[in-house]
Amino acid sequence: MANKKKAKSLKTQIWSTIRVLLLGALFYLGVTLIFFGSGFGNSYVVQQNAEKANTTLTQKRADRNKKRKTSYDASKTKSVSAASVLRAKQIKAYAIGRIAIPAVNIHNPLFAGYGDQNQNLEYGVVTCLPDRVMGGANNYVLAGHYMGSYGPAVLDNLHLAHPGDLIYVTDLHHIYVYKIKRMSFAIKPTQVEVENNVQDKSMITLITCSDFNTSKYGYGQHRTVAQGDLISKMKATKHNLALSELTAKPKHSKKEHQVSLKDSKQHKAINKTVQVRANAKPKFYQNMTFIRIVIIIFNVVFVLAICWRLIHIWFLK
Repeated sequence: MANKKKAKSLKTQIWSTIRVLLLGALFYLGVTLIFFGSGFGNSYVVQQNAEKANTTLTQKRADRNKKRKTSYDASKTKSVSAASVLRAKQIKAYAIGRIAIPAVNIHNPLFAGYGDQNQNLEYGVVTCLPDRVMGGANNYVLAGHYMGSYGPAVLDNLHLAHPGDLIYVTDLHHIYVYKIKRMSFAIKPTQVEVENNVQDKSMITLITCSDFNTSKYGYGQHRTVAQGDLISKMKATKHNLALSELTAKPKHSKKEHQVSLKDSKQHKAINKTVQVRANAKPKFYQNMTFIRIVIIIFNVVFVLAICWRLIHIWFLK
């Protein structure tokens, strides 16, 4: 009789353990799906990808990365999704520089084309055409995802830019400064003429989706396009990279501040007052560090709860 009770008790413990583990797995899966379904998860992974590419970027690596195989076939690109960002996280991307628009809190690594496995859009901003040169007498065309205003991921804040704002791009040899001249929000995907060169003019074109207002522009039906002219070129010194917010971990002031960049002869090439617009500043819950801490705390509490339940089943009858 005692042996039967012991066997029954063991069987109950095993089934209770299986139930706890199964319910725990389903709960964890549900929370994960909610996290990614909300958009925060996608933005968080892309921001992680960007940080990883940024922190390992050096001048020599940027030069090396320019020679890597890539694709410029936009037809193979897809809208951002949990599947695409998680897939891209497993594939390395090779940055060739950085881009910053301090006035609207945009800071991203820059990549050549869409990547050999179309992973680059899940890491940052990409060049759209293979024959265009940064700072050259051409239209330097860049594109990036719009991800739903969950912080400064990719080009979420581009629609907040104004004519007169400065766009900084660097290959870590030089910094090229463009001033925005035109902002458009109702450009159709078929209007590829925005990518054309204009009489060998040195200009830049940034493109993202106009999904910030779907009632007006629809979902994926129109593009936000910012175009600007080259106004300055200077050496990518530590001083200039820091002030133009083109470092791996840019520091931007919450208040109005003066930017004084110097050219190779130490003359002030750019002298401009910059302030991040209020609606371009991430809310506290969009802060990547805050989200990372919440994720760590959730995982620790979840594991401890499962362990406590298993201890209760097996040892605290």
